[in-house]
Amino acid sequence: MAVLSEEELDALRAQRVKLVKAMRSGALSVQHGDKRVQYRSLAEMQAALDGIDEDIAEGTGKKRKRVFYIDSSRGF
Repeated sequence: MAVLSEEELDALRAQRVKLVKAMRSGALSVQHGDKRVQYRSLAEMQAALDGIDEDIAEGTGKKRKRVFYIDSSRGF
């Protein structure tokens, strides 16, 4: 994704705010402008939020931080 305009970033941020408010209130539907989205679960909402966060990070030219955990054993 290329660097986004301020208008596009503002729209993504507004979607993010509405999604977070809905998640905190326990609602499974979000309306943004003339569009309404009905989610099936909180996990689906979290996945959408992660996608918006990633789009915002890429749109501003920043990479989203990722955490990797390494687990090892000696094989015994």
